[in-house]
Amino acid sequence: MAFAFLISFLGIVYFLVRRRNIFAASKNVKVLERYYIDRNCSVVLVRIMDSYFFLLVTPYGATIIKELSQNDIGQLEQSESFSHLFFKKLGRREKGNEEK
Repeated sequence: MAFAFLISFLGIVYFLVRRRNIFAASKNVKVLERYYIDRNCSVVLVRIMDSYFFLLVTPYGATIIKELSQNDIGQLEQSESFSHLFFKKLGRREKGNEEK
């Protein structure tokens, strides 16, 4: 009897935790790529519904660096690398592609 009570209690707790989980997967928000600048700071490419954003994520919060235009999204669909697209938007060259 106690075992059945324990199993049913754990089932109820699981159901409640699963239902209230704020980190559950979402159809509208998706992290596409993450580039770590250092241990506590990263640049993230995020798709929110039909918009794409570059975010700077730190332990203290997140800041929108740039919202991508439709032209940029078309280039993104062609599977350019994250770092190439990011540095292109900043107007800088990647370390591997710099001319001496």
